[in-house]
Amino acid sequence: MSRAKDKILNKIIGQKIKEARNVKPLTTQTTLGKALGVTFQSIQRYESGSTTLSSIKLLEVSNFFNKPLEYFTSDATELLEKVRPTNNNSETCCTESNQSV
Repeated sequence: MSRAKDKILNKIIGQKIKEARNVKPLTTQTTLGKALGVTFQSIQRYESGSTTLSSIKLLEVSNFFNKPLEYFTSDATELLEKVRPTNNNSETCCTESNQSV
């Protein structure tokens, strides 16, 4: 995945975490952090999209809020499709080289 797509996905997942946290009563960044075994600063970075969650942490977030993984990622699908692949994309690279052979 390109860096642009990574940033978009991180931002969307972060927004969804913040949204879920604000809906669940008395769930602060500190309480969520304690439940996940991280600091509230880590939760701040997840919510801002500046830090990527591991798949394990995303599963823990999903379980904590009792929401499916798709809740956190579904909004990203359409946006990710709009981002053009970069020249660093291995599929683009390989396709171009195959065409020239």
